[in-house]
Amino acid sequence: MSLFTVVIEGRLAGSPETGATRQGREYTQFPFVYRDSWRDAAGVKRERVMHFEVICWGDLATRAYTLKRGDQITVEAGQMLAYVDHDLRRGDQGAMHERCGQPVLKLSARNISISMRHGDAHSGLRPAAQRRGDMVTTAHGEQVPADAYPEITADLELVHHH
Repeated sequence: MSLFTVVIEGRLAGSPETGATRQGREYTQFPFVYRDSWRDAAGVKRERVMHFEVICWGDLATRAYTLKRGDQITVEAGQMLAYVDHDLRRGDQGAMHERCGQPVLKLSARNISISMRHGDAHSGLRPAAQRRGDMVTTAHGEQVPADAYPEITADLELVHHH
């Protein structure tokens, strides 16, 4: 039984990583960032940034692994642990890990959903953009310009390039 539920919307700050406990319980975890910005009374833009580590277990862990860095998601969590990040790993540019020495909250996710506030939902697979002039053959054999057809043509066999 949990004492509370917290729901936070933010972006994945890195790719999900999977692993297993010593007892064989599988998990997926990823860094997650919440950003809030506003203008103060003087009109100066202010921003608050909070870093989280999200951990998922079981079937949710399997599904969460399909998320990608930059995805806007909503995390529902019922357990939270605060710690100071002492990770001295170096990033892509050789710079110190950006959160080193910063407080971080670790959330145990009950549910994760794609946020549609700032963009369309996706299943992790983004369709290739169609080129102007592509033609689609409908199920009835009719030739239709791709830009007049539904936005996504899943079957590339139907697209003819001119």
